[in-house]
Amino acid sequence: MKLAIAALTLIALTCLTAPLAAQDLQTVFSGIRWGAPAEEARGLDLKREDGDLRYYAKSDDFYSLGGVTCEKVRYGFYQNQFFAAFMKVKNQKEFKAVLAHLNERYGDARSQMRMDRTIYIWDFIDVKIKLKHYEESPEAKLAFYYLPLSAKVNEARKSGKSATIIKLDSGEEDEMKLDF
Repeated sequence: MKLAIAALTLIALTCLTAPLAAQDLQTVFSGIRWGAPAEEARGLDLKREDGDLRYYAKSDDFYSLGGVTCEKVRYGFYQNQFFAAFMKVKNQKEFKAVLAHLNERYGDARSQMRMDRTIYIWDFIDVKIKLKHYEESPEAKLAFYYLPLSAKVNEARKSGKSATIIKLDSGEEDEMKLDF
């Protein structure tokens, strides 16, 4: 009986906290408030910079969703304001799990087909989520963008004030490109 009550309590808490996690995404990502300066986030290590853009990582950091753990999360700051998080999805099985989770949580994605990739996009209030699946690779890229700031990044990029593609961790095998 105690086991049944404990199980029901766990199920109820999961059902109640799942919507809260989605609500939290509109204000924070992985404990960092959207728009916050880098100094507010603990343990950030600068990986790359390009003009007003800075990309950071935390040692031993990860992000979990849909039963998948994504490692090597990168945090993007524009004019010292947190605007994006990027991570890799390792393989096709994990890609399918993340895609299913995001579709369940945020509704069916709209998709864009490109020559070498398919981009799945969800909009959640001021946050845009993109899952990019590359045809030639088992990996995918998952990104969360805070729209009020990512729009400014895109404007700066178009005006030539910032590079279009930033390579992180150059020299490592698993280099990640951050294309907006």
